[in-house]
Formats: sequence, structure tokens, C-alpha cells
Amino acid sequence: MADSSAMRTGRMVVRYHSPWRRRSVLVAALFAGLILLYGIYELGRYRGGFSKVAEIQQRRELGAQIEALEDANAKLRAEVAAAQLARDVDRKSYADVEKTLADLQAQVLKHREELTFYRGIVSPEDGIGGLRIQRFQVLSDGADNHYRLRLVLVQSMRQDAVVSGSVDVAIEGVRDNKPEQIALNDVDGEARGGGQVPFQFRYFQNLEQAIVLPEGFEPKAVNVEVRSSKGAPVRESFPWQVQAEG
Repeated sequence: MADSSAMRTGRMVVRYHSPWRRRSVLVAALFAGLILLYGIYELGRYRGGFSKVAEIQQRRELGAQIEALEDANAKLRAEVAAAQLARDVDRKSYADVEKTLADLQAQVLKHREELTFYRGIVSPEDGIGGLRIQRFQVLSDGADNHYRLRLVLVQSMRQDAVVSGSVDVAIEGVRDNKPEQIALNDVDGEARGGGQVPFQFRYFQNLEQAIVLPEGFEPKAVNVEVRSSKGAPVRESFPWQVQAEG
């Protein structure tokens, strides 16, 4: 292993050694051993059914599948976003359609009520063409205990003369667990006095009266009496039901 030379000087032999050559040989032997071990390892894996080439090919195929799946996923996300946008648009369109339909239904109802109202003027169902109460409403006036009474009086077109008179209103209710009736002049919100609402018309007239109920009074019904010089008084009682403006 070591390169040496001998020189005889009498009986003494002198040898020269080269340490770096020995190290090079050891490193080469170690490297060759590692290559041999790796070769044995690869041979074992090959005999066990493993192929490096097949592994590289499989990795390439898996990489291609991952890219394809990422592309498909991106397309699906785009389709989901488009579907979400379309659904939002459809939802808004449906909401607009429903609102339009509700408005149309409200208009139809209003026109139907108006038609019934005018039919009552032109040709009353009972055939009687005298003075009558066509409609009565209780409306909130925007504050506690503040209301407006709305009354529509009509007479048939068969009666071509002007009718005049007055309306008297009394409100029935309960206060302190006792029944009580309040006259219009006690709750007159416009402070006109008199307790009666005058009217004068040929075919119909809308009357409104502001009232302020006293604290603790719970209304139950409204009694309306319409008096004119051309016939007997018209009396009707209506339940206390606060309605929305419209």
C-alpha cells in the first residue's frame, strides 16, 4: 500500500512512506463501498418491484393530474361565482316582480273599492236612494291617544238635490273597569266646539274629525248618527279598529 524505498547504509535500512497516498486510497475505497451499498439497495428495490424510472414517470403523471385538478377546480370556482351572481340577479328580479305584483294587487283592490263605492252612489244594492254611511275608518294621528275619524257619506244619484245636516259621534269604551261613553265635543281635537260635524253635498262627501282620547280610556266602539232635514236620522255602530292610512 505504501510506496517505500530502502537504502542500505551499513546494517541500517531507511524506508520512506507517503501518507497522502494512503488517505486517497482509503477515500476511494470508502466511496466505492458507498456506491456498492447503493447498488445493492437499488438492486433490492428493483427485485422488490420498485423501479426508479417508473417512480419518475408516476411523479410526472401525478403532477399532470394535479395541474388538471387545479384547472378543473378553478373552472368550478368560476362557475360557482357565476351561478351565485345569477342567483343574486334572479333573487333581485324576483323581489322586483313580487313588489310590482303587490303594487298591482293593491291598485286592483283600491280600484275595486272605488268601483264598489261609485256603484253604491249610482245604484244602491238595496234600491234605496237616500242618505247613507258608505265608509267609516279610525286612523292613527301620529301620537298617543290622537286619532282621526274618517267618514264617507253618500246618496244615490237619483237624488239630485243637495243634502245637508250634521254628524254626531259618541265613543263607547271602558275606564277604570267601568263602561263609559264620550261625546264628540269631549274629544274634539280641533277645538271647534259644538260636538257635531256639519256636511253638505249632492252625491258624496268625505268628513274627517281629529280626536284626543283621555288617559285611561279604552275605546270599544263608535256610534255615528247622521241627521238631515230630508229624512229620518241614520244611525250605525262601528267597532273600534285602528287602520293604516291608505
